[in-house]
Amino acid sequence: MNRRTPSHGPVLLKPQPRPRAAHRLVVFPHAGGSPSFYRGWSGAADPDIEVSLVQYAGREQRIGEPPLPDARAVAAEVSDALRATVTRNDSRPLALFGHSMGAIIAYETALALTDIEPSALFVSSRRAPATVAPRPGPVPTRTDEEILSHLRGLGSTPMSLFDNRAIRDLYLPVLRADYHLVDTYAPGPDSHTLPLPVTALWGTEDPTADAPLMTPWRDTTTDRFRPRPFDGGHFYLVDHRDSVLKLVREQLGADSVRTG
Repeated sequence: MNRRTPSHGPVLLKPQPRPRAAHRLVVFPHAGGSPSFYRGWSGAADPDIEVSLVQYAGREQRIGEPPLPDARAVAAEVSDALRATVTRNDSRPLALFGHSMGAIIAYETALALTDIEPSALFVSSRRAPATVAPRPGPVPTRTDEEILSHLRGLGSTPMSLFDNRAIRDLYLPVLRADYHLVDTYAPGPDSHTLPLPVTALWGTEDPTADAPLMTPWRDTTTDRFRPRPFDGGHFYLVDHRDSVLKLVREQLGADSVRTG
């Protein structure tokens, strides 16, 4: 039986390097998501923003690596990768943008970067940590059909892909790991408010991340909090990508002026 050899691919991808850009934006994908989903952000972003994409273990160039067990483990890996990019020649402001599961990991990464304070945190389509109720016992593991049903309801993934057995066998282990990460996540005892601006974005037709679930993100910051709803569902940012990137640019610029 052939076994995959771990590829040890890069944690951060930079599709279009912009060393002269004033800001860096790190994008954290959703559950089951990969950097390719957000690759167009690099070209669409303002020229003053350099976009890096987080590549989780278990997908694309890291397809042979086992997924990490929880959000804090992923955040620790990303934090280490980000520290390696911060040199005397590159100390540009670093903003984090996480969508859905990525919002959890972006938040935990911001908490972990105690030595490199990010300039801003953008959380998208994921309920605030304060709204996650503690679970009294073990979290039930979702079945494959439950996972696929949930994906179908979100409307982001062409479900016909799973008719191909090879794709199904390749993709489902990653989905199981990501859903386990989301289902078992709870704020840690060392969680605290962040001294940086936090912006919450969501789709007005998304029942998993509506205004009552998103606005409590204000409790994660001692700085400015900005709520921003968009028309659409869980993946509103597909249709509103340019508007989202414009919002990011405006808010990074405003915060630079304010702190400067």
